[in-house]
Amino acid sequence: MNIDKKKLYIFATVYFVVFLLVCFVQNKTTQIHALAVFSVVSAISIRYFIKKRSIYSLPKKQVALILTAFATCSVALYFISGIKFGYYKVAVSYSSLWLYVIPIVAIIIGTEIARSIFIAQKNKLITTIAYAIYVAIDVLVLTKVQVFSNFENFMDTLGLVVLPCISANFLYHHISQKFGAIAVVPYKLILFIYPYIFAIRPQISNALLSFAKIVIPIGIYLIISLVYKTKSKVTAKTKRRFNVALTTIATILAISFVMLISGVFQYKILVIATESMTGAIDKGDAVIYQTYDEQTLKAEDVIVFNKDNALIVHRIVEINNINGEIRYYTKGDANDSVDSGYITDAQIVGIIKLKIKYMGYPSLWVRSLFT
Repeated sequence: MNIDKKKLYIFATVYFVVFLLVCFVQNKTTQIHALAVFSVVSAISIRYFIKKRSIYSLPKKQVALILTAFATCSVALYFISGIKFGYYKVAVSYSSLWLYVIPIVAIIIGTEIARSIFIAQKNKLITTIAYAIYVAIDVLVLTKVQVFSNFENFMDTLGLVVLPCISANFLYHHISQKFGAIAVVPYKLILFIYPYIFAIRPQISNALLSFAKIVIPIGIYLIISLVYKTKSKVTAKTKRRFNVALTTIATILAISFVMLISGVFQYKILVIATESMTGAIDKGDAVIYQTYDEQTLKAEDVIVFNKDNALIVHRIVEINNINGEIRYYTKGDANDSVDSGYITDAQIVGIIKLKIKYMGYPSLWVRSLFT
């Protein structure tokens, strides 16, 4: 092992250990400030101690401008979506400029300088470790709540922060490798800083927002790769076609899943958490239901309805018309008796159309950790 590689491994180890120490800081403001100091000091140290290798001779400034335009358009479309979904106000304080914005700017500049140097070493282990660290740093910066306080916070953090950070850092790694830190920094600054400036937010569903945050970086990556692709005689046409087909299938599946969980479209998905319908629908299954819009219902239909602020999936066993009011009597297939009382059209949420075996178990397992 040569001296440069030894230096690289030693510095990477120290870098990782110090980062872990910063992660254990409990106070959020202090943690952001500690991350800022860590990012700046480590970037300066890395530039001094680790040999900087040249990157590809590609139009770095041009790509920086393109990414800046992408980030600006993404934020603009996010706020324009409020025309359809509505807006709500949030508190914005000028003190946040000193408490968060300036430290976040330091974090972004420092981490991207360090990233570009680590990646330039062309060491797969170091590149992988750096990717994991920078995903974690972004998650720490963007997370404002106690992640493990309850199931809802955990799922929101996973969908709105963790998965988007994994996707975004895939883009950052690719751009940094090809074009250096200068191309990534403006893009990140826009996306990280705008929440501290604007006092309104669109009331877009978390599912759609999560989907956009995950897909947009992948889309930008594909566009940049196509526009600035390097010539290679190794990649065969069949491999390229396979990659395009795989990406298309993954995108279609992702869009379909978001359509089901977003609550915006006609069909939605629900995880079964009880055993009241065992036989027809088991605990841990997921069901897809069509939103109820006064369709004609009949006995034996399995429906989703709201009762005592809980969604219930049971079968209709009887329908009566009492003085013009349609009353539905329901029962779980595995239950001994009919449900108490009755439900009306106003309580019906949807009609079950499809069952997917075992798909809901991961959700139930995660939820069980918070009960």
